[in-house]
Amino acid sequence: MSNERRFVLFVVVMFGWLLGFPYLLKSLGLAPTPPPKPPAGQAAAAGDAKKALDKKAEDAKPAPEIKAAKDQPAKEQADADKPKVALVPAAELVMGSLADKSPTGYHLEVQLEQKGAGVDSVFSSQFDADFEARKNPHKPLALIRRDTAWPPSLALTLSPSDSFGQGVPLPLADREKAENEADAPAAPPSEDLLDAQLWEVVRDNEGRAVRPLKRDAEAGKPAVEGQAVVFKTVADNGVVVTKTFRLWQAADGFEVELRFESPDKERSFVYNLFGPHGILIEGDWYTTTFRDVFFGTTDKGATGLETYSADVVAKDPAKATSTSLPLRFTGIENQYFAILAAPVPTPKTQEERLERETKAVLLHRDPALHKSDVGVRISSKPVVVGPNLAHTHTFNVFAGPKTSEALAPYGAEDLASYRKSWIPAAPWIARVLITPTLSFTYKITEVVGKFFGGSRGNAGVAIILLTLMVKMMMFPLGRKQALMAQRSQQLQPYLKEIQEKYKEDKERLTKETFALYKKHGVNPVSGCLPALIQLPIFVGLWQALNTSISLRHAPFLWINNLAAPDMLFKFPFEITFLGWWFNLLPIIVVAVMLVQTKLFSPPATTPEAEMQQKTMKYMMVFMAVMFYKVPAGLGLYFITSSLWSIGERLLLPKITHEAPPAPDKGDEGSNGSAPATPKPPSGLAKFWTRILDEARKDPTYRKMVDDRDGGAGSKSKDRPNGANDRRDRDRGKPRARPGRK
Repeated sequence: MSNERRFVLFVVVMFGWLLGFPYLLKSLGLAPTPPPKPPAGQAAAAGDAKKALDKKAEDAKPAPEIKAAKDQPAKEQADADKPKVALVPAAELVMGSLADKSPTGYHLEVQLEQKGAGVDSVFSSQFDADFEARKNPHKPLALIRRDTAWPPSLALTLSPSDSFGQGVPLPLADREKAENEADAPAAPPSEDLLDAQLWEVVRDNEGRAVRPLKRDAEAGKPAVEGQAVVFKTVADNGVVVTKTFRLWQAADGFEVELRFESPDKERSFVYNLFGPHGILIEGDWYTTTFRDVFFGTTDKGATGLETYSADVVAKDPAKATSTSLPLRFTGIENQYFAILAAPVPTPKTQEERLERETKAVLLHRDPALHKSDVGVRISSKPVVVGPNLAHTHTFNVFAGPKTSEALAPYGAEDLASYRKSWIPAAPWIARVLITPTLSFTYKITEVVGKFFGGSRGNAGVAIILLTLMVKMMMFPLGRKQALMAQRSQQLQPYLKEIQEKYKEDKERLTKETFALYKKHGVNPVSGCLPALIQLPIFVGLWQALNTSISLRHAPFLWINNLAAPDMLFKFPFEITFLGWWFNLLPIIVVAVMLVQTKLFSPPATTPEAEMQQKTMKYMMVFMAVMFYKVPAGLGLYFITSSLWSIGERLLLPKITHEAPPAPDKGDEGSNGSAPATPKPPSGLAKFWTRILDEARKDPTYRKMVDDRDGGAGSKSKDRPNGANDRRDRDRGKPRARPGRK
């Protein structure tokens, strides 16, 4: 059995094992049985009921009196002197709305939490939740979701100025242990755990918890309406803290204002702001971006960006820390959305910065580390307050899609690009060139769709147009590369003869090969240069399609979501490396690549080259596995690009009309087996040839030819053989006279 057949048999057996082994285990009862799932309606009802009971139980509980200090009696007396805080129903602490999906309405619905004065959840009115298999649930997208094990997002604690770096964020369960067990993990000495305390909701003059706001038109911006909620509390150290949330219409974010006062005496402290957390993973079975933590810093006006994946944070949270440069923004992200907090105004120097340290927090460790839940924590510089000396710190919170337009007000445009690439300039090309071009092509499809009565464009057609536009711009380079490959392919018979003749003399073989290349103007390296120039462009195109929010939930043909695999049908069982779904586009991509390789690969001239070509064919199978879970939009791009390349190579001979190279009679390796004959001359060429033949009969023309070839006074022996032959041939013939035929 040949090596090729052994390899094919190995591939078939491996795929058979991958497909059949899980099914065999399941049939024999050896596979673990998944827990039975209740019906969808029953599960949803049970979940809503449990959430409602938990909410009632939480609201019914009095504010916890968590004390990490040694002087428990003094704190108990202070707590007894505090006025009782009235519970406010959760329905009264909602800013924004999901009802209005227009661009000028509220983009978010923010549910606030009275205990901890933080953000319970944030839903988007502009985007739907991720698909459930192939179905759109038509539910609002949850950008921030409540985690009952941790304090709410944007909750804060106060610490003494000299306790910097002593404590870590504590889950609620560990805080209860800290009260009862001396050896349990505890907060720094005398830390005020305001993130677990019931705050007072400050109502307006009309008794409303959510206050209406209005911002007048300015600088060309229209007037907009908004809402605000104000919380207030007194910390154990006597500092009065007021926290105000503001949400405006047509904004993908909201404001958080922290005001610190000390009416009776001067006090110094550090506050710790628990950043936004709870973002969901989009398409966890196929995506390459799960949850990342990022820190944006500023240095002399330039913005730097550091990104840490969830598995890095899960292994060592201390590695994901930002301390040296002023913080411009920080937060978490998934493939298409980001949630960040940015101090206002943006600090430009060390003296203007508000924070002293920003670090990542591991919330929940997942067995698959890259799926762990992570967040951030901002620790401020020491804040000094006193009578007539208050401090106000403001943070803008963004919660929306990763587009350059939405992130520009925060200086976070770099978040919109794919940042896991080693190709130089590819992220910049993706963000600055490819993404705007994709938006342009989509607008073209939108205009055409409206002409036929539609209301929106088609993202699939936009991808095809984008690919064609890029390939057309790259046509000169691609044509040069294809032409050089064609010439190299035409020289293969002669190269093979040279290799057979000098197979024992490697040095002469190399010399004769390069001499043949030089004679026919073929540079085997020049074909690589266009490919190297095109590489950043096509990688940028791949990255732009991989992060484009416009492809999310965009349909095309049988595809429901161009941002996910096409998922044609579901397997009866899960297949290792492939998952539960059969994806057709990766199979088409590999088939087109195989056709392209079959049509244009030069014939192998050595056994090594033949084996290499066979290996490349079988590598296509592994490429199908590697690219099996790429988004359908990327598969559409690969297919369009490959079909263009095939058409370009097939039409190249018809465009160039170039005769294939043929060696001279004295060339090495000539065996008479020349390629196809040149194309016959056209009628105009024949007419011009007849004119030249008549001109050669004129004596003046012959004298000019003689002077050009050998000179007028040169001897016959100094003239070229061609000139002597012509003179001998014309000797004895009557000279033509003007006017006579």
